[in-house]
Amino acid sequence: MESTSQASVVVNCPACNVAMEDMGDIPFRTGGTRGAWKLLLGEWAEVGEGLLNLDAYVCRTCGRVQLFADRQTRDSL
Repeated sequence: MESTSQASVVVNCPACNVAMEDMGDIPFRTGGTRGAWKLLLGEWAEVGEGLLNLDAYVCRTCGRVQLFADRQTRDSL
């Protein structure tokens, strides 16, 4: 699936079969450290951290959320 900024895509909910609302591109943080290590290491705790950009769609009827890797994420795999 492409982000709506690049192409208009209609994603239907697999449960309700109605068009899902495009929530846009959402960056998810991956890697790095958390908790007490973050307090001790500060910015160094984020050295192994990366961003995974996903296109999110939500069904207003049942609340199902669908995530799809965008082109940048697919190219980086």
